[in-house]
Amino acid sequence: MKPNKTGQLVKFHTPYPDEDPQQRYVILEIHFDVERPRALIKELNGGRPFASSITVLVEDLEVVEVETADLIGRQVTINKAEYSQANGKVVKVSKQKILVDLTKGVKGVETNVWMTIEDESGKEHTGALFVI
Repeated sequence: MKPNKTGQLVKFHTPYPDEDPQQRYVILEIHFDVERPRALIKELNGGRPFASSITVLVEDLEVVEVETADLIGRQVTINKAEYSQANGKVVKVSKQKILVDLTKGVKGVETNVWMTIEDESGKEHTGALFVI
């Protein structure tokens, strides 16, 4: 699937031989108002202290699915439906694989990853993953 908006996680569909085919990027900007659509992307977990941003052709990218099972047991913050937040350990995720959408919020990054967490008192809360 070709990317079509900011906040999508992508990879190069045909990386060069010296590039990591598993490297993932987030789209910071995307421009379709030019002859050859372009995207400004930033590397995720590249192992460098400061991730680089580069502009590439949209046609060179594809949206990637993310496996959510790795989130089980992790301490996270979620945005609940009634506009409050909760912290706790992930006990369940709504989908095993998902096309993640990231949206920059006022105090962090909102996602479309729905999950159930258990807080310190053992109470369960359901909402979307929020990254501070």
